Amino acid sequence: MQLAFSRFGYLICIVSILSASIFLIEFGHSELEVLFFAAIGSIIFTIVGEFFIPLFKDWRPNFKENFFPDASLFVVNYVLFQSQLLQIFLASIAIKFSGGGFDLWPSELNIYFQLVVALIISEFGLYWFHRACHEIPFLWRFHKIHHNPQRLYWFNATRFHYLDVTLLQVCGIVPLLLLGAEAKIIALVTIFSTVHGFWQHINAEQDQRILNYFFSGPELHRWHHNLKPEIANHNYGNNLIIWDHVFKTFYWPKDNNEQLKNIGVEGNFSNNIKSMIFDPFKG
Repeated sequence: MQLAFSRFGYLICIVSILSASIFLIEFGHSELEVLFFAAIGSIIFTIVGEFFIPLFKDWRPNFKENFFPDASLFVVNYVLFQSQLLQIFLASIAIKFSGGGFDLWPSELNIYFQLVVALIISEFGLYWFHRACHEIPFLWRFHKIHHNPQRLYWFNATRFHYLDVTLLQVCGIVPLLLLGAEAKIIALVTIFSTVHGFWQHINAEQDQRILNYFFSGPELHRWHHNLKPEIANHNYGNNLIIWDHVFKTFYWPKDNNEQLKNIGVEGNFSNNIKSMIFDPFKG
């Protein structure tokens, strides 16, 4: 089981959940219903992996330092303030000021091919905004909320400041909307990002081998969370790792577990929900 999960678990999860999502969307289920199904499916996969084959047992989350602040930010971002709605609004404004979208999307092609193209194009915007969050001090004040934890586990995928996650997703969907991608393609990219995000932060043994040259998976993303900026400022890919290859920020040393465990950010930052929301505005 350990070998099968570490080597093939991610691929089985992604392929099965995406295939089911495409089927459900094509047969009339709402994007929100399908997103909920996909998220639950991915969470079940990752929790099973973390329980049976944890990478580091001392990375198992506790309620006070991990689950409570992560859950609090999730409720604020996605339930109370509906980040998804703001993303759509900002994307619409951006398109309006750019002169409107273009009818260039290859809607007649196979939906799986459209999804691959959409992920590559979307990733370009995600890559550059994410990289800017590490290289521009003002943006880093918001993004470091995501990097603050000293343990990685599946729910870290949703631990973001509201402005950070909203602008990140806007940078990913604006290029697709400008090209005229249909709503179902936008939904599938969002579903892929959600399913992949939980895996990206999983605290379970992974041996994805050649997949690490295509996807921004956990073996790469753990290095991105490193305490040392010279290590962390790599692997900016949100879903795919393609633009890290292009712009020379790909990093995969493949060993040195002690250095791998050295994650977080310099300084002590509060896990209090009020501090996480308002402190970035103070500098």
